[in-house]
Amino acid sequence: MSKRNAALDPNCIQFFSIDLFPTADGRFAVGIVATICEREGELEGMDLGNHRVDSIDDALTIIRSAVQPAH
Repeated sequence: MSKRNAALDPNCIQFFSIDLFPTADGRFAVGIVATICEREGELEGMDLGNHRVDSIDDALTIIRSAVQPAH
């Protein structure tokens, strides 16, 4: 799985995978991976980040910002 600093071309994104789970301290952990296809037939996972947040609303904010296309 790659983690790149360059801007992600939204046309390469095939789908997102989101992990959301409660932690022992009562918070939530959020992990987001974009599956991209930069070369025909080759899928690759790109880590978009892992976060710890206090509420489900905070988790949804993180998810929304990761999956929304830039304008």
